[in-house]
Amino acid sequence: MPEFLVERYVPRIDAAVLRTIGARLERGAAELRASGIEVRWLRSVAAADEETCFCFFSAPSPDEVAILNERAGLECARIGEVLTVERSDRA
Repeated sequence: MPEFLVERYVPRIDAAVLRTIGARLERGAAELRASGIEVRWLRSVAAADEETCFCFFSAPSPDEVAILNERAGLECARIGEVLTVERSDRA
């Protein structure tokens, strides 16, 4: 399934705020999956000095990602499909 990145701006972001965002997205994703919309929140990271939060999702299209973020009450600056390459020698 494709993966998507959401970029958002969050003033004064810290670990507690990032955990709250994740909990809202996880809860919303579970509700949507229960109603037949296949979307998963994968992880979130923050660049605290820049007040920027990046959230990763798997979904059939960006439409499902937008629906999830709307349901979670979170604004999106942008949504885009991402490609990932990871180390093959992960220890």
